[in-house]
Amino acid sequence: MGLPWYLNPLWEWDLHDRLDVLEGSSSSSRADDQRQDKEIERLKTRVTELENQLLVLEKILADQGLLPPAPEPPEAKNTPKRPPDAPAVFPARTEEVVACPRCGRRQKGNRDSCYACGLLFRYENT
Repeated sequence: MGLPWYLNPLWEWDLHDRLDVLEGSSSSSRADDQRQDKEIERLKTRVTELENQLLVLEKILADQGLLPPAPEPPEAKNTPKRPPDAPAVFPARTEEVVACPRCGRRQKGNRDSCYACGLLFRYENT
């Protein structure tokens, strides 16, 4: 019967070999191309399923203390702090495009607040 996929260290190599064979074929008929596209999509779907199963297995093993817990994703740890809610100060109102200092959205420089994040705009020459 063989080893389960998660204990076979070469399962990913086998998958890449199959993809290489599909990509290396030089058949130019439309039916062959469609068949290969379907096979590639099926393989991509299978890889995604296997990766998800591996993540579940790793989580179970980590919960039982057999594996160290998975590290947190970097975006969860380092969430950037928003600037304070003090209004943004511009020299004067203008018809030119300016960027919001908080969210970076570009908009006309004659608005009272950012249309995207709501940051208040204050003008020195008003």
